Amino acid sequence: MHHHPSRLDLASYPHRFDIVARFADIDPQWHLNNVKIAEYYQEGRVSFHRALKQQFDIERGRGSRTLVAHQSMDYLSEIAYPGSVNVGVGVLRIGTTSYTLGLALQQNNRCVGLATAVLVHANAEGPAPLAARWRDILQSKLLPEEAQQPR
Repeated sequence: MHHHPSRLDLASYPHRFDIVARFADIDPQWHLNNVKIAEYYQEGRVSFHRALKQQFDIERGRGSRTLVAHQSMDYLSEIAYPGSVNVGVGVLRIGTTSYTLGLALQQNNRCVGLATAVLVHANAEGPAPLAARWRDILQSKLLPEEAQQPR
């Protein structure tokens, strides 16, 4: 799959942070293990939501939760050890009860992986509509329009 260059550019992502690769993260070839790469994307989602909570003073409603319904990953290149990995997170799409995050991993100024994660807002009865305030917050974190579509 080909991606628009802006999807590969960490500067396109409204939320960014670094993870230092650990020895425990590598495989016998001294590259990051694929399971650990999935954990880096998880850290990206968690960091993104924590930053939103802090920036916008968000409190989760009683009985409200966010569930990962789907995640896909594209491995673009091996991630070498030792080193750090830059993680970028932004919103690709906003639906009625769910939203899709776009994530990128970069090492040495080169995009080494992309992921998407569909997150569903739910309560005890199941999927529930996103609150208007939450939709507005997510809207403020959208990736550039050209990055939202595969080429």
